[in-house]
Amino acid sequence: MKLYSWLVVLLVLFIGSAYQTEATLTKLFTGTPQIWSFIKEMFPPDWSFTPKVWKPMKETLQMAIIGTLLGAVFAFPTALIAARNVTSTPWLYYPARLIMNLLRTIPDLLYAALFAVIVGFGPTAGTLALFFFTYGIISKMAYESVEAIDPGPLEAMTAVGANKLQWIRFGVLPQVAPTFLAHLLYTFEVSIRASAILGLVGAGGIGLLLKNVLDLFRYDQAVVLILMTLVVVIVIDTISTRLRTLLLKGAKRPLRPSASRWGWIAGIGVTVLLVVWSLAGLEFQGIQETAKVMSKAMIRGLLHPDWNYVWLPEGEDLVRNLLMTLSISYLGNIVSMIICVPLAFWAAANMSRSRLVSGSGKIALSIIRTVPEVIMAIVFIKAVGPGAYAGVLALGVHSIGMLGKLYAEAIENMDMGPSEALTACGANRWQTLSFAVIPQVLPDFLSYALFRFEINVRSATLLGIIGAGGIGTPLIFAINGYSWSRVGIILIGIIVTVSIIDYISGSLRKRIV
Repeated sequence: MKLYSWLVVLLVLFIGSAYQTEATLTKLFTGTPQIWSFIKEMFPPDWSFTPKVWKPMKETLQMAIIGTLLGAVFAFPTALIAARNVTSTPWLYYPARLIMNLLRTIPDLLYAALFAVIVGFGPTAGTLALFFFTYGIISKMAYESVEAIDPGPLEAMTAVGANKLQWIRFGVLPQVAPTFLAHLLYTFEVSIRASAILGLVGAGGIGLLLKNVLDLFRYDQAVVLILMTLVVVIVIDTISTRLRTLLLKGAKRPLRPSASRWGWIAGIGVTVLLVVWSLAGLEFQGIQETAKVMSKAMIRGLLHPDWNYVWLPEGEDLVRNLLMTLSISYLGNIVSMIICVPLAFWAAANMSRSRLVSGSGKIALSIIRTVPEVIMAIVFIKAVGPGAYAGVLALGVHSIGMLGKLYAEAIENMDMGPSEALTACGANRWQTLSFAVIPQVLPDFLSYALFRFEINVRSATLLGIIGAGGIGTPLIFAINGYSWSRVGIILIGIIVTVSIIDYISGSLRKRIV
């Protein structure tokens, strides 16, 4: 009965969101010719533009490397403190979760704008923004992974008198290491694409170059940027898959202890070299002369939010814009959840006998998620006009690639024992999926979907830059106009909204797990 009640609630929310965003298939089908017309403007790509892409791409990689690694270093200890099965003291895990939630709910575009004021325009501001962006993503995903581990080894170690450090080192880390590495590399990939958005406020990397070509309507040059980013994403995805498989299943042939040790040393050495190379390219310009004055103005405005903007009789206020943002995010998330499931099974290596099949699925998902939401929003604005519906389509399509990757990894990480047992008993493929696969991956699917919904709420704030509806439009106007009191009340609204979503997400995940 509870399942049917939830389905009814989800359906009502779906219909309400579709009504509020004016989302109809008729409007999409009518505008399809405009989409093809826009795509024709992107081809053939202007390959002569390629040499101009190398330096911004290098900056983007350097920003992503430093921001992701630093974010992960700070995120994992926080995740351990926030996990109730590791930290049983409420006065420790509640503050840790509060810090995680606050930092995660702030849009990365706002981080970039704030740091651009303090350290100037360029890759340093982008790196600092990506640090907080990474911290928010990894801390959330890591603490959920820690809470989902098998308690058996922990109970056994407690029984033999292991201390807390030994408990974490030998009971927690071996179970979460593969997932944590997958999250780290996934976030690194996301950071590369996020830099395309950060550049819109002067945070360096390919984003600044993308903004310039879009302002000039050079879509043939924009597609060159997208294709080069796609190559980088595919390389990172390939490395991520190989490393995750190695940690999860081990090498095909057992390695000698010395070979394994040298492998770890080589990995650490490569990481150190990448960090040194990245730090050398940041070109830190120091604190700006106006940073003190601007910082005071920002802090004063953020601490004295414009409460009058919460509700305006004439409309276009905080409450209405947040409701529209939630509708955009929810509708886009539902669409992507449904569509990405078959794509995830297509891309999962353990669901097919041929690497060619799973490899083509991974490439398809990489192509979908590499195109920035801003580009997708422009495409759909051509079809359905500016407004919330374009935001729904942009977030929905982009989330297919993001959720599909996470779903595929959840499928690859599952225990194949139940599936093999059912197959040995003569079960067909549908029975195996229904009774062995789905029950294992459903908790991860729900957790990732709710987490993606939370990300989409923040992403919707970015789409307002180009008129795709939601809270993003007033937020961008407030940032550009240095109206920090208006930014403050919008930020409070986003934090409260995302915190509620996080609470619901945690409650639902506990019920299913």
